[in-house]
Amino acid sequence: MTGRPRTVSDDEVFRAVADTVTEVGPAGLTLAAVARRAGLTAPALTQRFGSKRGLLVAFATREAGSVTTVFDAARDRGAAPLEALRDGLVAFTAPITTREGMANNLAFLQLDLTDDELHTYSATQSRALRAQLAELLEEAAAAGDVRAADPAALVDIVYAVYAGAQLTWAIDGTGELGTWLARHIDKVLAPHRPGRP
Repeated sequence: MTGRPRTVSDDEVFRAVADTVTEVGPAGLTLAAVARRAGLTAPALTQRFGSKRGLLVAFATREAGSVTTVFDAARDRGAAPLEALRDGLVAFTAPITTREGMANNLAFLQLDLTDDELHTYSATQSRALRAQLAELLEEAAAAGDVRAADPAALVDIVYAVYAGAQLTWAIDGTGELGTWLARHIDKVLAPHRPGRP
């Protein structure tokens, strides 16, 4: 006998986790809160993931493994490598629309940094993100769209700008985070683009 099909997929549950984190931070991240947002019950989540801890580990695993998918989506829209790089980075921050949401995500990052198991997944995600940046910059260089004497150093710079621009937006930025981030990514790449000032 097979079980009843799930009416709410794991991906939908993980989106509910991300949205709950952005809205209320890790302090408000309960099985009941995630279940309400996903259209399930807390016991249903417990049956599926075992515990809140199990849900967080499953969420972290999925996040660490989804980096390529985000950039592939930008490529699938026909974006050139540098556009796919920028659009992919912006896509990672799309759920964050307020400073409070940024603060809540930073609080969740603190949890990732202080929990050994969750930190493993955060590090995996970070390395995967850097690998995608390197791949896209190599594609851009092959197409003649970017020149860099030290491509690895440029990856580090872009990654640092990606992280730093989020903080500067939260502190004293203007407009939407995505627009702010895209502008800073374009700005750091501009000196490396042939024919650009």
